Amino acid sequence: MPKLKSPVFILVFLILACSCAFFYYNSLQSPFIWDDDALIVKNPVIRSWSNLPKAFTSDLYSGVSFGSNFYRPLQTISYMWDYHLWQLDPYGYHLTNIFLQILVAFLVFLFTFYFLKETRVALAAALFFALNPLHTEAVTYISGRADMLMAVFLLSALLLFIRGRRVLSWLAFVFALLSKELAVVFPLIILGYLFYCRNQEIKKKDGFLKLILPFLAIDFLYLLSRVTSLNFLRTHPPALAKYPLLVRLVVLPDVLLAYFKLLILPVDLHMSWTLQRATNFSGIFLNWFLFGMFFAASACIFKKYKQANIWGFMLFWFFIFFLPQAGLLPINAFIAEHFLYLSSISFFVSVAYLLNKFLRRELFYAAVVLLAALYGILTFSRNFDWRDPVIFYEKIIKFSPNSFQAHNNLGLQYERCHLFDLALIEYKKALEIKPDLIEARSNLASLYFKTGRFQDARLEYSKVETLAPKNKSAEVQNNIGCVFEVEGLLDDALDRYRLALSLDPTLNFTHFNIARIYAAKGKFDLAGQEVLKSLPEISSLVERDGKYQSVAISYAKLPHIFQSGVIFFNDLGIKFAAGELWEGSIAAFKRAIESNPLYADARFNLGLAYWKKGLKKEAIFEFKTILKNNPNHLKAKEFLTEIIYKKY
Repeated sequence: MPKLKSPVFILVFLILACSCAFFYYNSLQSPFIWDDDALIVKNPVIRSWSNLPKAFTSDLYSGVSFGSNFYRPLQTISYMWDYHLWQLDPYGYHLTNIFLQILVAFLVFLFTFYFLKETRVALAAALFFALNPLHTEAVTYISGRADMLMAVFLLSALLLFIRGRRVLSWLAFVFALLSKELAVVFPLIILGYLFYCRNQEIKKKDGFLKLILPFLAIDFLYLLSRVTSLNFLRTHPPALAKYPLLVRLVVLPDVLLAYFKLLILPVDLHMSWTLQRATNFSGIFLNWFLFGMFFAASACIFKKYKQANIWGFMLFWFFIFFLPQAGLLPINAFIAEHFLYLSSISFFVSVAYLLNKFLRRELFYAAVVLLAALYGILTFSRNFDWRDPVIFYEKIIKFSPNSFQAHNNLGLQYERCHLFDLALIEYKKALEIKPDLIEARSNLASLYFKTGRFQDARLEYSKVETLAPKNKSAEVQNNIGCVFEVEGLLDDALDRYRLALSLDPTLNFTHFNIARIYAAKGKFDLAGQEVLKSLPEISSLVERDGKYQSVAISYAKLPHIFQSGVIFFNDLGIKFAAGELWEGSIAAFKRAIESNPLYADARFNLGLAYWKKGLKKEAIFEFKTILKNNPNHLKAKEFLTEIIYKKY
């Protein structure tokens, strides 16, 4: 691999870093949006490093009420790291995404430089890739991070393989597989690279097998685990599963044409695309004719130019990453902007090469600056769409009115703004388009419950009950129990809560619901026992120390304490702390924070409990977390400045 001088190496990185930072900085103020709510805000897995094993044994959406077959542990771990640093401040998560984009862009530079040996062409390709607005779906959208993680490891794996660092290349490939499923095609990339760029290796059968077999073995083990232990239950099949393979094959040229339009003119971007496909024989025939002409023209170009092998590999690269996401497989959409993330590299390399070939040096530099600036301005403008979730979803519906996800998510935004009538309309629209959409059905049931339409809520929950995956059925039973409880059917509610616990004994908050019913019936001893069961972390201490039982029972006798679970556990923690039952107070404060991570009082009290127990580092972390979410929290600021920094 050609060597770069250190000053050039550093200069290129700084140019890419500054360009990305300048055109993406306005994304730092964007809120959590779309799947961010499920993967970050409501995801209990990312809140503790003790859940690290769970990241490797469960699907990406295991923390929410609907399942998936996405296995992306490194994406979950990256959120764990962000949560550790930033809690629920989206600024930090966006900062991580921008850094990843800078890293991928620099790897694109190295990738291009290796093949074309031209620094300015490689820098141009990397700039085009870094700033193209198509990639906002991977960069500005926090949940799109999987594409960048996969790109970092796959590009690293290829570059390491080229340099002869085989073991490190294998390891990078494993990390790519743990980032996103598309990485499974990487052995084909290695095969294509050997065929187009190191053809002599193909002729040496033993040497060729030694090069390719480790990647195939890793792929085999990964695929075997995916169809066995990692074959997660999904709530509903992928969107394209309803189309026969023949239909998906017929529209392939339409998909390719749509993507080329996006690459050439990336405007009117949105999250949920509807494929505009030919519907008559002549249209289908014309599309396939053009599709064939494209390949014929590519073959002629390969024969004419001496660098045909390089461009053969570039075309191979594009289609290897494009075809698995072109609708041939039953995935979630025919078209998505982030599907082009890796494929687009070869497109931008080609654009940079052609500009360099046909323009004088001065004109080349001017064209690169102008095109990069145009991309940057479009990216900067696109980032504003992500700043307001209502505008974001309304724009999607404008271009794709049948996007059931957009209708459902717009309903959530309306509900958060207390526009319940508008939210109801959007949930119903989502269900008209897709009646088995469990997320919309659950949201509709919850909205009915929130607005006092309990019979409607019970009816919707009964439908959710039939749709929910087995591992989430306990939560559904708990929600049905809540409906019965507010209707005054306490015994029915109690039965549902018990059923929920029999399905999932780890539903700690259900014990709180049961305690509330026992307290309403005047059974305070049983209520106190259920309160303590909601804190399984201290079960061994409860058995040894009778103080816990007496505190819980006396607290359960207080009027109106069960109205808010968050306040209940915070105040219970204060009661435990008053009796110097520090383990119990810590567990209670943690339960309050689980229900509302932004509840500053509970977090401050948790910090105090840690401090009293001698866990000073843990206390400092909690106080700093409060100040990240609310820099004006006077108590936390005072404790850090006057007590910790002066005495600790």
